[in-house]
Amino acid sequence: MSAGEFSTFWLLFGRYGMAMSLEALRDQFYPSRSLKTMQNRLSAGDFPPMVGEVFDTRAVADWWDKQARRAA
Repeated sequence: MSAGEFSTFWLLFGRYGMAMSLEALRDQFYPSRSLKTMQNRLSAGDFPPMVGEVFDTRAVADWWDKQARRAA
């Protein structure tokens, strides 16, 4: 795990704990998007897989770091 990934995880973990809801993911990364849009993107596979009704915070941190590297 690189330093950036470690940092992203701990920032998210400190705020949301072990799991994040879809609403928390939206509030953190896409605050202007509607919940319906987020659900559509989840169905399309644009987000990390959910475990039950929540996201694993480590999976979200890994997903976000990959998005940032791809955009750079």
